[in-house]
Amino acid sequence: MVNAAEKYREIRKALAEARAFDAEFEAREIIKEYTGELHVSSAELTPGAVSVIDEVVKRRMTGEPLQYIFGKWEFYGYTFYVGKGVLIPRPETELLVDIAAERLNKDSVMLDLFSGTGCVPISASIKTGAKCYAVELYDEAFSYLERNITLNRADVTAVKGDAYDGTLFGDMKFDLITANPPYLTGDEMRHLMREVSFEPETALFGGTDGLDPYRAFIPAWYPRIKPGGAIAAETGETQGEAVSEIMRAAGLTPQIIKDYSGLDRVVLGIR
Repeated sequence: MVNAAEKYREIRKALAEARAFDAEFEAREIIKEYTGELHVSSAELTPGAVSVIDEVVKRRMTGEPLQYIFGKWEFYGYTFYVGKGVLIPRPETELLVDIAAERLNKDSVMLDLFSGTGCVPISASIKTGAKCYAVELYDEAFSYLERNITLNRADVTAVKGDAYDGTLFGDMKFDLITANPPYLTGDEMRHLMREVSFEPETALFGGTDGLDPYRAFIPAWYPRIKPGGAIAAETGETQGEAVSEIMRAAGLTPQIIKDYSGLDRVVLGIR
């Protein structure tokens, strides 16, 4: 039998040597995943658990994201299936759900574009009671979206379609449209962290300056926003002003909202 605390130290050392982004955090997550313990303890690991953990560490040291290895990840307190072909939910994106919680109620209607796992519309629906629609184009990501709606029993309708097509819902109007589009620049794509390179380029690359998706979807969906409604778009930390200008040109009144690290993260454009 192997002591869990000793195994944790072994994993942390191996991941640090492999230049994992946060070896300490990931080592804790691995121990927690396969022991069920919230904190690293002196509990003994079975040979079976050690074997599984060793395989996880081996895969992680190749650069494969821990979230893909686990096949699931937490976002806004809810569990989501993740894997190859879909963007991994990130903590900063929870800000979109916070905005939804401030603006929506059970009588509201929300649309989420570039939905991926569905983490934003599913969390927003559960949090607010609003009816949510989620648009995703790519097959692999769409399968995760459908599975996550079922997993979380959310009142979300998944629509397979192009997030740039503002005619998808006819004349339907929305109280809030959320979007986490691909926004990495060409230069950022050339210098991706090894882990991020496993994620789909279609969910990452936003054109040479990272702004192509905003130039397309904001004017396309502006007519579908109710008076007093808004578009909330996640951006890269240096893109707030540029996206604000795109929103202003479309007829929206923008404001930049910073994330929990004090960086520009969401532009909220109010009609």
